Amino acid sequence: MSFPPAWIATYRLQLRGGVGLEQARALLPWLVELGVSHLYLSPLFRAASGSTHGYDVIDPNTVDPVLGGEAAFVALCDAARAAGIGVVLDIVPNHMAFTPENPWIADIMRHGRGSQFARVFDIDWDKGPLHFPVLDGMVEDVLDAGEIAVTGTVQDPALAIYGQPYPLRETPLARRLVEEGGLDAPTLAALLSEQWWSVGDWRETAEAIIHRRFFNITSLIGVLQEDAGVFSLTHRWITEQVRAGRIQGLRVDHIDGLARPAGYLRRLRDAVGSVPVWVEKIVKEHEEIPAAWPIEGMSGYEFMAPVTQLLTSAPGLSAMREAAAGAVPADTLAEVRAVRSELLSGALSPELRRVTEAAMSALAAPRSQGSRLAGAVAGLALVWPVYRSYSADGLPLDPALEALRDDLTGPLLDLLGAANGSDAARNFAARFEQLTGALTAKSEEDTVFFRAVSYLPFCEVGGEPDLAPIGTDTFARRMQARAERTPLALDALSTHDTKRSADARAAVIALARFPDLARTFYEDARSRAAQAGLPEGWGIYAVQTALAMRGVPDAERRITDHMAKALREAKDLSRHEAPDEDAESRAAALCTALLQDLENPAYWPEQAEPAYRAAREGAILAQAAFQLTAPGIPDIYQGTEWTAVALTDPDNRRAIDWDGGGNGGTRDGLSARKLALTRQLLAERKADPELFARGSYALRETAQGWTVTRALEDRRFTLDIAF
Repeated sequence: MSFPPAWIATYRLQLRGGVGLEQARALLPWLVELGVSHLYLSPLFRAASGSTHGYDVIDPNTVDPVLGGEAAFVALCDAARAAGIGVVLDIVPNHMAFTPENPWIADIMRHGRGSQFARVFDIDWDKGPLHFPVLDGMVEDVLDAGEIAVTGTVQDPALAIYGQPYPLRETPLARRLVEEGGLDAPTLAALLSEQWWSVGDWRETAEAIIHRRFFNITSLIGVLQEDAGVFSLTHRWITEQVRAGRIQGLRVDHIDGLARPAGYLRRLRDAVGSVPVWVEKIVKEHEEIPAAWPIEGMSGYEFMAPVTQLLTSAPGLSAMREAAAGAVPADTLAEVRAVRSELLSGALSPELRRVTEAAMSALAAPRSQGSRLAGAVAGLALVWPVYRSYSADGLPLDPALEALRDDLTGPLLDLLGAANGSDAARNFAARFEQLTGALTAKSEEDTVFFRAVSYLPFCEVGGEPDLAPIGTDTFARRMQARAERTPLALDALSTHDTKRSADARAAVIALARFPDLARTFYEDARSRAAQAGLPEGWGIYAVQTALAMRGVPDAERRITDHMAKALREAKDLSRHEAPDEDAESRAAALCTALLQDLENPAYWPEQAEPAYRAAREGAILAQAAFQLTAPGIPDIYQGTEWTAVALTDPDNRRAIDWDGGGNGGTRDGLSARKLALTRQLLAERKADPELFARGSYALRETAQGWTVTRALEDRRFTLDIAF
């Protein structure tokens, strides 16, 4: 058996939640039977206690003992090699967990700038102490509640806050308190004044944050990967495992969070040689990744939208948008900009401050110009049309961005265009580019995608609410370009980050085949939302969600959890920091009531339900067929070899019952057909991996759907896809 195996397909496995490396090893026979070539693991590094996802890393050079530790990883890799299965690992270079549990952060808390780890993290030390906005009130009130106490030893003093030890400097006061006690409010104030860090109310002290965050998540701190020493320190274990032959591929999380992605990727390529590398990257329609990046491609978000666009009926989409008019934002772009403005003045204000200060330094502007420059930075960020540019990496700005120039933004665009000219200009460019990525994600995916909901399949990572359907020729051209430019890019339909699984989207794609039915459902849902005292847009959202969850196990509980999160993400009725549980309860009740009606045949117009059910089944199978025959490498998310209906995280990370045929959809003939189709097409890919990755792509429309043809030299594959 040759090793490493040819690239046929990856199988994305979410570790944690009861799934460790031993359980992954036990899954190998199923992966062999299914026909995939590589097991793709979510981050396995030591993470913060209780982590459910692994992206809050506290030690990038240690396999988390919770998952089984180093020995379990080696055993998994050995068993995978014996089975002919390669291993792909998700790595997290951009950020680590910002917690005293992180030993590098703990050392910084103890020693400040003198810590050997101070250079690892993106911290503005000139702005004050490292700030932890973790308190539920004033420091004195938390002390009075018994939630702050001195702990540790004379050599290792700490302040226990909500039971978590926060390392203290080894001062006479700290030593005395450890030995004698006597912590009162004045003494606590004196003790805190000695520290390299501070604490405060999480609702009131965001302006005191001096570290770069992942988006607006204070518990994640940015890592300075542009420093060669930091790269070596944080990638030591990864490099060792690649050289030992245990890792056959790497997926880089959130590449746009790095100051200089191209520089990072070149360094990574030098460290890991020819091992394939993919990046998590979101692009707008018709946007391309920088051609010079030494990678195989992106991790698959850019593949999902064209599949959805191809399968979406234009008349049905028009009917759904008309039926939603007045209940959803009339102008998505204006809505996005309004949310961006709110974020820049609120949740992302520390980031705006950092960018403004970088601009002032680069322009040698006096402090009196601070407010004007902040307005210019915010104004430019409000209208920035892509996730980010790469000026700090030396790439030229897109000439189309000149359309954004005015008296305020002109100097900033000049700085971005001259980012290679000085360290100050490069620093501004990096800061601004990191801001626009976070701002775009938080305003679009994490807010407006829960407001502009006339058609949820387009409100997806890698998509946009205002997308239009595409025809057969357009889809074929995009796939042919994929074969030519990135033949080993990952093709994903569902991931741990998608707002809905592919099969959940299929339920709404199928509804678009029936314009009159869609109008009827939307009108009823709007009316019932109004009766429940909810904005009518939540009726539109609820009926699509209910349609996706028909016949799904434990649907009502999952709907309740999901609707609460959806309202908080939308930030119009409820927010994560200030939940309106009454509104959330009413929205969940509305969605549940719609689900019950949709499961009642009498709710449907005569003969509509069987026709709709057939269309839904067709959409589910068509999506899978397009994924498994497209150029690139199919990435099968755990459990989606069967029907798998999942909503936004954490619903899409539920445990999978591999012995029982998954757990996210119905265990009926459709699941069996989807599994059989998956096995059949993976077997075809295994017979000729190069044909499917690199071969030409042709698509012809038929009376029943499409015929896809892949060809390379004298080899040819043809499949009829019905929908």
